[in-house]
Amino acid sequence: MLFISLTALPPAAASSWELVPENPAVGNVIEIKGANFTGETAKVLVSFEKDVQVSDGRYEYLLEGVEIPSGFNNRFSVEAKGADDLNVRVKMILWISRTAKAEGGIARVSQSAVPPGTYRIRIDGKSSAPEVKLKITGLQQVKVDSGNFSYKYNTKSIPAGNFEIKVEDVTKQVTLHPAENLSSDVILSSDQTKESKKDFSKNWKAWSIWIGGILAGMLLVLLYSRIKKH
Repeated sequence: MLFISLTALPPAAASSWELVPENPAVGNVIEIKGANFTGETAKVLVSFEKDVQVSDGRYEYLLEGVEIPSGFNNRFSVEAKGADDLNVRVKMILWISRTAKAEGGIARVSQSAVPPGTYRIRIDGKSSAPEVKLKITGLQQVKVDSGNFSYKYNTKSIPAGNFEIKVEDVTKQVTLHPAENLSSDVILSSDQTKESKKDFSKNWKAWSIWIGGILAGMLLVLLYSRIKKH
C-alpha cells in the first residue's frame, strides 16, 4: 500500500509596513518601512485634510516647502469640497496654475510626473459656503527589493493633526504632533538636503521639458482662441 504524506506549506506572510518614528511631529522626516510586498514597486499615498475659512467669497491655503522626491512616478492632487472652483498654483521659476470648476460641490485638480524639487503651492478659489474642506494627496511609487522597501517623507508641509498613509492596500491613520515636540534625530540633515539638491540638478533637463510642455500648451490654446474669433 502506498502512503503519500502531504505537508502543508506555511502561508505566505502578509505585506505590512511600519512608521519610524511612530509618533512624528511637524517637520520630522518619517520613514516608511515595508516588508513582504510583491512586484517591483509599491504605491505610497500620503493624504491630509484641512478646513479653510471663506472670506468675502474666497478661500486660500498656502503650502510651504513641499518636497517632491526623485523620480517621475508621482502624482499630486487637491480636492476642494464646498468650493465653486479651485486653483492650484505652483511656484517653480514662475507661477504655474491649474484650474477646475466644481461638479456636485467638489472641485478637483491633479498633476502627475511632477519634477523633483521643493515647491511653494497656493490653493485658492471661490466659494459660497462658510468653509471649504481641502484634501491634499501625494502619491509616489517606490522600488521594492526582495519584498522590502524604505521610503522617507518630510512632514514640514503637513499641518498638525491626523493624516493618512496608504501603502498598496494597507492603510493607517497617523497623528502628527505640533512642532514643539520635534526631536533632533529625525530632522532632515544637511547631507540629505545636499543630496536632494543633487537629485534636483540631475533632473533639471526633464524639469525644463515639463515646464516647456505646459507653456507650449498655453500658447496653442491662445492661438486656437484667436483663430476661432476670426
